[in-house]
Amino acid sequence: MTGIRLENVTKRFKTTLAVDDVTFSIRDGEFVVILGASGSGKSTILRIIAGLEVQTSGHVYIGDMQVDDYEPRDRNIAMVFQSYALYPHLRVYDNIAFGLRVRRVPREDDPDRFRRRTRQEIDDRVRHAADLLGIGDTLRKKPSELSGGQRQRVALARAIVRDPEAFLLDEPLSNLDAKIRSSARIELKRIHEQLKQTFVFVTHDQSEAMTLADRLVIVDHGRLLQFDTPENVLRSPANQFVASFVGSPEMVFLQGALTSVGGAYAFELDPVRIPVRGASSPGPTTIGFRPWDLAVDRAVGPGALSAVVRGVERLGSSDQLFLELNRASDHGVAPPSGVSLRAMAPAYEFQIGDTVGVTIRADRALFFGADGARLDALEGGTA
Repeated sequence: MTGIRLENVTKRFKTTLAVDDVTFSIRDGEFVVILGASGSGKSTILRIIAGLEVQTSGHVYIGDMQVDDYEPRDRNIAMVFQSYALYPHLRVYDNIAFGLRVRRVPREDDPDRFRRRTRQEIDDRVRHAADLLGIGDTLRKKPSELSGGQRQRVALARAIVRDPEAFLLDEPLSNLDAKIRSSARIELKRIHEQLKQTFVFVTHDQSEAMTLADRLVIVDHGRLLQFDTPENVLRSPANQFVASFVGSPEMVFLQGALTSVGGAYAFELDPVRIPVRGASSPGPTTIGFRPWDLAVDRAVGPGALSAVVRGVERLGSSDQLFLELNRASDHGVAPPSGVSLRAMAPAYEFQIGDTVGVTIRADRALFFGADGARLDALEGGTA
């Protein structure tokens, strides 16, 4: 097993800064997902690790070796592409075996000389990888005879037979339909547990990332925003972008203001008032919360926002309510009318057109300054 480390890696394409001073370390045997929107630089980072792109500055380490000057073939990294890149005229068996046939390995009696693998050695590796991935019965077929999920497994089997230091996967599940994609995630995680090797997986799908990752690398416009476990990214996002990008249903945001009385700061959104720490000056502030962190009641009680139910999504055991806020008062920092938010509620308890009271769970709320950086809420706040 081998870890991977990037130190201050930057990549510039003429006038475009694709990767901006990125540093992170992946532990031996870890499954790390690089998550970001299209154009965020996530695939460029993966290609730099593989050696398919050369960084403008910074260093890449695989294990203890600095590999900046190594060709891709010398890094002993297996890469699985989004397109699978299978040879259409070859059988599945030959697609998997192709890399073994063309790649020479050191001789046992003389490590400075090389030999080609024997036919038996190749056959053993191909069949082992095929059985591991459940495609042993497809070895005599052509890629055109396979489903998308099977083609994805062939591409992964071709990587496994090489026994690489690490696996790099560039959105390998994106071509699958939703049902197969869901099962493929579980299968991929199982394979990782069996191989116990380092996996680096690129995706724009946050549900996929949360399912697969031991840790997440969140990138945007080439910058690393957060590197942490899925749980910590969800509960303690580094900034407002991460909070909005990760989690389903999406986080809800409301604009309010940070006020100071006697040196103590509080978030104000009439009639909501929550003490906040980590602030240095009053001003516009955003509160963020998940739909399940709201309590919805038929009465608009003290400290509750008034809203009208504009839509209901029936989810079986619960409903997702689409709410439109009413103006709470004509004084203080009041929420503007017409603002939409979502909340979870017991099934069939509310109907479209109902006026409801919405209470925010202060212990679950997150706060963000004008620059998007996260502030910290004090315990014991009221909402």
